[in-house]
Amino acid sequence: MKRTLVRIAVATLLAATSMARAEEHRLVLEGHLEGAGSPRAVNLRLLCDPDPHGGAISIELWVPQAFKLKDFDYDDFEGPDAAAGEKALSHLSFGGDSRTTEITYPAAGWYSGEEQNTDTFVFGLSQRSHHKGKIATFLEAVDAKRTQLVWVQTGFDDPKRQLRATFALDGATVKQIRDTVGACLAPAAKSKPAAKK
Repeated sequence: MKRTLVRIAVATLLAATSMARAEEHRLVLEGHLEGAGSPRAVNLRLLCDPDPHGGAISIELWVPQAFKLKDFDYDDFEGPDAAAGEKALSHLSFGGDSRTTEITYPAAGWYSGEEQNTDTFVFGLSQRSHHKGKIATFLEAVDAKRTQLVWVQTGFDDPKRQLRATFALDGATVKQIRDTVGACLAPAAKSKPAAKK
């Protein structure tokens, strides 16, 4: 009986986790990193969890070989008590059509827990879904006239020390971005008041 209850509990937990993952929208963009000791390919991940009770919209910069090369002050950004945790050192911009939309924001940081990416450092920006904020306003600004997204990460101790990641945009990529984050940018649906008896 006890084993059966444990199996049911585990199955329920796995089903809930699977449903939560199914709700999350994700897009990975390939780009190029400069400013570090070794220029290399990087990823930008856009994540949208539209849950109105705790969902988030996030932009993440995944820098490979960070632990191996130690070509930036990654440790200043790592963990909840990071020295750089409260400093707005991440500068993101959309460029194109002679217009630039930009934000500067504090980044959380961590070494990836993914098995194939344990040497990768992640800079993450996040805000609640369905709320106004810098990240939402920034993502709302992407349109077909944008030609690139640039993430400049400034070091904690030395403002001249920077990582610069560039991601090319075209009409199809802009549509993918809008499709990925749209559910998190929309205002939360208001719940109907309970019917009076």
